[in-house]
Amino acid sequence: MADESGRRFEAEPLKGGEAEGGVSKEKSCAGKLGLSHLTGWRTAAFLLSLFLCLLVVFAFSFILPCPVRPQYMPTWNRTIPTAATYNFLSVEDANEDKVLDVFFMYKDADASRNTCLSEDLSIPCMVLTAVDGTDGKTLWKRPLAAEFYWVECGVKGLGHKGTGCLVAHAGNLTAVDKQSGVIMWQQSQSTMMNVTLPLISVTDLNADGVEDFAILSYYPEAPSFTPIPTELVFFSGKTGDQIGRVDVDMMGVFGHLPFKTASGAPYLLLLNDSGLYAVSLQYLVAQAGLKSALKKEKSWEEKSDSQTGLISLYQSDSLKRVSVVHGSSSPSLLVQTDSSVSLLLTDQLKIAWTTNTSALLSAPTFGQFNRDGILDIMIEEDVGNDTKRVMVLSGDSGDVLWKVNLLFWTPSPRPASVLTLNTYSVFMLWGQSHGNQTMQSSFLLHPRYSQTLLERRNPTQNILSFKATLLERGRHACYLVLSGPDGRQHTELGETEPVILTKRKIKDDVSESGILGVEANEPISEDTEKSVKEGFYRLRFSDAPL
Repeated sequence: MADESGRRFEAEPLKGGEAEGGVSKEKSCAGKLGLSHLTGWRTAAFLLSLFLCLLVVFAFSFILPCPVRPQYMPTWNRTIPTAATYNFLSVEDANEDKVLDVFFMYKDADASRNTCLSEDLSIPCMVLTAVDGTDGKTLWKRPLAAEFYWVECGVKGLGHKGTGCLVAHAGNLTAVDKQSGVIMWQQSQSTMMNVTLPLISVTDLNADGVEDFAILSYYPEAPSFTPIPTELVFFSGKTGDQIGRVDVDMMGVFGHLPFKTASGAPYLLLLNDSGLYAVSLQYLVAQAGLKSALKKEKSWEEKSDSQTGLISLYQSDSLKRVSVVHGSSSPSLLVQTDSSVSLLLTDQLKIAWTTNTSALLSAPTFGQFNRDGILDIMIEEDVGNDTKRVMVLSGDSGDVLWKVNLLFWTPSPRPASVLTLNTYSVFMLWGQSHGNQTMQSSFLLHPRYSQTLLERRNPTQNILSFKATLLERGRHACYLVLSGPDGRQHTELGETEPVILTKRKIKDDVSESGILGVEANEPISEDTEKSVKEGFYRLRFSDAPL
């Protein structure tokens, strides 16, 4: 019996404990009651927290709804009848909806009459306009006194609000807020009449917390009226006041370009009858009696003239144009002469390659053609008989990677490129195919289908400005065309032709385009046409800087 009792106790220890004294049973009941009470509180706390979470979610769903992404029209037109316009297009986000908007300038005696009179301006006046990139509707208009010299938008440090548009016109220099069109400041500057772009951005020179800028003024030299630079003027970005100036007495200069070396040292490049020269911005600032912490490039300064500060970079008596080539650790310079283009390595100050050309028709366009990570160059050269040869040169070697002959008109828009996520660019160019001498055509070039072009035929128009870009981050690839009478040539408005600003989505052109073989007699099959168009439809674009 004793053994059986023991076995029963081992088999049921709790039961055996309760029988032995009764104390364990009372403790067990109390424990169970406490546990049940605690579990109830936990359940109530869980349900309460769940209720509060749901309440917060629903409340914020109504109070702070998710932002609605702007819906854009793939194509829109903005028409201004009986007007004239200028070779100027710029894209900036004016209404802060994360879609870039479009800025352009026109002169109109009729449609802008009330706009001009509201600011006590004589008619016709000029109107700087910002239109919504999504649908082309007007965001704001800023009437300004004619005559037009130049305009640049995206200038940093204007007024108190950051970037804006700077307009030189009628002896004035005017800063316009890009968001509202309000004039931030206006200064009378008669020396601005013969200024040529670009502006030269500099650091804060007068310690007012805003970036400043400089302008190089040119005046015609009698009797040849060849423009020569006379002075470099430094302005406060905040107020437009002149804060310094330095005389520029280098004869034969016909152009300039701001440039930063790989180390961040800013220089001013001067295009001269005898070649390309550079001068340190720090040197010019000091000559103007101003202080700055600007850098100098040691390897460049070893070659500088101690009297003038000039550094000879490239010698040529037929220099035409210089462009900055980014995309590598050290920016390079593409130097164009009457008969060649050359790549100048700025870290070594030597020529990497030279390619012979005939007379070039426009500034070069940069993009990725062969996906080697080095920017390639599209150029247009005149080969006679109203025909141009469009070529893509390797940025690495200068070799010709692609070419085509097209008819063209004067002036013809320069090519453009848009980068894709596949690390190559889609190029867009203008001309006329040999079977089409009556209409203007825009062409799309896909590097993976380089033996063909997509051709979209357009009515004849006087195109003054053209730009291909992305209006949103990573999407909304489109192109802008500004056409109409040239405002520089039509001082009196008696024209019947309107000014038209058009935005078109690049992919929308694919369905409206025919296919053209790069080789004149190359037949194109239906399967090839379908394959090429599908390649364009699959494109995804990138806004990474070139």
